[in-house]
Amino acid sequence: MSPRVVIRSVDHRIIQHPDIGLTYEAACLSCGWAAQPSPDGAVVDEECMRHAGRSNHRGFRRTATGFAYVVRDDE
Repeated sequence: MSPRVVIRSVDHRIIQHPDIGLTYEAACLSCGWAAQPSPDGAVVDEECMRHAGRSNHRGFRRTATGFAYVVRDDE
């Protein structure tokens, strides 16, 4: 008897973890200064504005990082 292969397609989706929020970060594009990561984006924005006021640097890279995972569509 030869082995039998069964192939099935299962739909998946990616979702944000419900118990873990986003972490916001920012870094100055002129000097490499970086804000302290925070779950509150407004706090990071305020740190950027303080840095801009002290240094006259105006460009920042901002990121929001979250924990995502893949689940089956029927879950």
